[in-house]
Amino acid sequence: MTESKILELSHPKERILQASLELFVDQGYFNTNVPDISKKSKCSVGSIYHHFLNKEEIASSLYFSGITQFRSALDSSISEEKDLEQNIKKLVTTFLEFSEDHILLSQYLWLARHNEFLTGKIGHPTTVGFDSLGRKLTKSIKDGIRKKSIPLIRADIMWSIIFGIPLSYVRDWLDGYSTRSPKEVAPILANACWEALHGAK
Repeated sequence: MTESKILELSHPKERILQASLELFVDQGYFNTNVPDISKKSKCSVGSIYHHFLNKEEIASSLYFSGITQFRSALDSSISEEKDLEQNIKKLVTTFLEFSEDHILLSQYLWLARHNEFLTGKIGHPTTVGFDSLGRKLTKSIKDGIRKKSIPLIRADIMWSIIFGIPLSYVRDWLDGYSTRSPKEVAPILANACWEALHGAK
């Protein structure tokens, strides 16, 4: 986002977060200081400290906001009206589309070593919990197992297939090792994930 685009954000907190995201991705968390954020966001240092306790709290807010956006997109992709195959393929496709549509946020979520600068427990964005996404995905999988669409598979193996395949590709793409965009390969990877689940022993 260009500086003019940042300034179009109406709320100072939004400008601070967007400027911080760009700086953290571009020059790294440890090489970014509050005056840098102030300059890029066009918010005073006092305004930054009014909204956030310190730089770590900005980083934490970005991370958890990113997780929320990501999981909300995945949650919206799953429907009780679809069978398991449709849900898995749509989930993987949404993962890849989100990563391309939110490149900076994806770099921050998937490439940064957050345990180096965020204290406390850092939840992984693909952890399947008891939120809406976790409940819907678990229900769809149990239904698929009951209908024998897939065999009974250990949860850790299942999550590694569903999330590990697209995550590995996105990381390689963000690092410049893969040249085809996530959206371009989404149908291939969605099918691969389904086939891996369907044929698991």
